[in-house]
Amino acid sequence: MIEHTNNKKLSSLSQGGWATHLKGSCPKLIKRFAWRWFPYKYDAFNRHKWRAMDPYANIEEVSTYPAKVDVKLGIIKEFAHAHKDYVGACRDLGVPYKILDLSGPDWVEVVRNCDCDAFLVRPSCELSVWKRMYDERLRVMVEDMGKIIYPSYDELWFYESKRRMCYWLQAHEIPHPKTWIFYNCDNATEFAQNVEFPIVFKTDFGSAASGVRIFRSRRQLMRTIKRCFRRGVVRKDEDPRDRSWGSVLLQEYLPDPKEWRMIRIGDSYFGHQKLRKGEFHSGSRLYGWYDPPRELLDFAREITEDGKFTSMCIDILETMNGNYYVNELQSLFGASQPHQMRVNNKPGRYVYDSQEEQWCYEEGEFNTNGSCNLRVEALLEILKCSI
Repeated sequence: MIEHTNNKKLSSLSQGGWATHLKGSCPKLIKRFAWRWFPYKYDAFNRHKWRAMDPYANIEEVSTYPAKVDVKLGIIKEFAHAHKDYVGACRDLGVPYKILDLSGPDWVEVVRNCDCDAFLVRPSCELSVWKRMYDERLRVMVEDMGKIIYPSYDELWFYESKRRMCYWLQAHEIPHPKTWIFYNCDNATEFAQNVEFPIVFKTDFGSAASGVRIFRSRRQLMRTIKRCFRRGVVRKDEDPRDRSWGSVLLQEYLPDPKEWRMIRIGDSYFGHQKLRKGEFHSGSRLYGWYDPPRELLDFAREITEDGKFTSMCIDILETMNGNYYVNELQSLFGASQPHQMRVNNKPGRYVYDSQEEQWCYEEGEFNTNGSCNLRVEALLEILKCSI
């Protein structure tokens, strides 16, 4: 079954305010103009917009409802309010929580004095500088302060970093499209003079194909490489101040592959096809609700077991000759529906029975609150605490 889902569900003016309404109606040209000439005011507009879209924006920051478990989870604030799904999950499950802000200069004391048993995190991926802040501070929390975070720091280390992901795939000998990463302009241009076309260019940072281009012209590729080592490149429709420069990532072009999104959260597995719109599957919001082959489920399980990952989304390309190549690894992903799989038009999940060595399908809606109910349950299991 093929389905198109529009993830931009906007509230009415009475419910979400003017910022929410303008999110869908503001033309891209006006956004670019605002970013260029009024960046601070546009930043303020974005903050109003994100807050207006958060149903828990004015909710209590420390839960007071009756607790169903004897632990308290810290929910780390995310700049664009993506932490709202963790709030919704904790409230659904009756898990005590406290919302924490790591962006201030006193963040160490905030963590030290919060009295939380573990932390739910979703690093911001709107701007690369925000992502770096989370990388730095979460590392200190885990390595120097001994805190437990979910997803784990190992899973988050290559979240929204295509270079780091590539290094991990190479080190673990996992099939993926051939990738070349350069930190020297001369080496990159020499490679580009002889490479076969088409060739895929990707920025290290960026989601929904915002930093991806397919080059069929050597001249255009050479121009982009030089720009990468000069003033830098800007992802499509993103903040022009957030430039990628100093390196180049090129990837082999695989013609007409299918792309599967395979997901593991805890012991639950899901899969569907990401259908193509234009040149890209990512960001198309087109879904093919097909039962994934068992080989694909096994492949996803092998990767997550190898990395000890329990919150991982794996985008896998299936070539015309039936080979599988990992295209993306992301510990967190966008999700607007309460399910990520349908078999015979019935939502559900797969669970692996290790004793019988077989996959079992369970019907149900398991991906509420952007799959964060499952993440909260997985963290509780790590803490040896169940609902």
